[in-house]
Amino acid sequence: MAARCFLLALTGALVLSTVSGVAAEPLVSLHWPAGTVLVPFEDLEGALLMTATIRGATGRDTTGSFVLDTGAGFLAIDRSLAAAIGIARDSADGSSIGLASAPVACFELGRLRLGRVSPVLLMNQDVVQRVIGRRVMGLIGEWLLRDRCAVLDPGERVLALLPARDDEDSTKAGRADLAEEPSRRVSAPENPLRSGSLPPDLAEALSARSFSVPFVVAGDGKIVLVAKVSALATLTRPARFRLILDTGATKSVFFRDGLDRRLPAWRSWPAVRGLSAPTLSGDESAEIVRVPAIALDGAPEDEVLRGMDAAVLGGDLGTALAADVGGPVEGLLGYSFLKHFRIAIDGGRRRLWLDPARDPVPDRPFEYSQIGIQLEDEDGALIVVGIVERSPAARKGLRRGDEIRSIDGKPAAGPDVLAAARALEGPPGTGVVLELQRGDRRWTIRIIRQRLL
Repeated sequence: MAARCFLLALTGALVLSTVSGVAAEPLVSLHWPAGTVLVPFEDLEGALLMTATIRGATGRDTTGSFVLDTGAGFLAIDRSLAAAIGIARDSADGSSIGLASAPVACFELGRLRLGRVSPVLLMNQDVVQRVIGRRVMGLIGEWLLRDRCAVLDPGERVLALLPARDDEDSTKAGRADLAEEPSRRVSAPENPLRSGSLPPDLAEALSARSFSVPFVVAGDGKIVLVAKVSALATLTRPARFRLILDTGATKSVFFRDGLDRRLPAWRSWPAVRGLSAPTLSGDESAEIVRVPAIALDGAPEDEVLRGMDAAVLGGDLGTALAADVGGPVEGLLGYSFLKHFRIAIDGGRRRLWLDPARDPVPDRPFEYSQIGIQLEDEDGALIVVGIVERSPAARKGLRRGDEIRSIDGKPAAGPDVLAAARALEGPPGTGVVLELQRGDRRWTIRIIRQRLL
């Protein structure tokens, strides 16, 4: 496994994904098979946080927040925490990803208890705090779902973990070699599965509109699907992209070299440029685009999502992930796509079930109407880390590294990075007053908001 490929693609651009408003029956009221575990989660701009407890070699229990991240193969915990519970020798090398020297003795998520969890990856959680202003203990990867079916409802903010499966369908579903073309490797059935073919354990959780698409599991446990993307609002002559299913990515992501190779017309899409995306393998240059049309390979013809916002990342992250899974990877299927559905990740059957929202998902109306700066928490300070090209902030001379001291007279601090980002939003043409500091210079400026995307 290429350790540097393990990532949390929290694309900290402008403001991240909104909390979904899916209108669906609450998961907690449904009848579930015996042994189902219901886990509530907090939605922080698309980062799904849930409470879990771990016990290490010292026997000490530690409880805190974890991010659900199916883009990760394994359980990952913060290096300093690993040292404290006795499963890592030290936390000196906080900049890279490595392996713990001992397993987690016990991992508890709701009523689910798992013993001797291994391997355990070590990470520096600072990248998460930079974007959401919240400390987390680690990431819950795909390993939790391998023989289970997990139903994720963004509207109700509940994760349902069905009991582990041990049947013929589950044992037949093996790991895949990704060297072939996607149409040969993950071909969809001629008639996509609809509710009439829903397994009994999902019959009450998903509606009659639900459908499923196949996936493969590769590398260290990454879930790989194929998506069709068009340069037009209709899926006319779409290009196919191999994407990793990543609930830890607050935006869906495309890697720039893959777009250039498969769909060069993307350069004409509406875009917000001049940003960066922090990942566990380092910061990457980024921009936000509007994708005219995207659908999953194997989905019904009418299940096309139009106008999805997505991040486009530069750098070598796609190449590193491809080496990890043994075949091309051209992006991540993240929250800006998944929030439009109640989803079921069926690890045993190797299928992703999607139940479309009955009502349109309300995005924040002014998510991309602001002055054009990207903010992060740096040691408790609110720092500008990106300036949108040709934005009001760029015209006013703001720079990367400037500190925001107050917004409209209210003090701003790093841990409030999400609240600060929302405070910058507003109708185009309205103004916001910032107090800024650059070195020894401190000044106040009024900037007019503009529609950026």
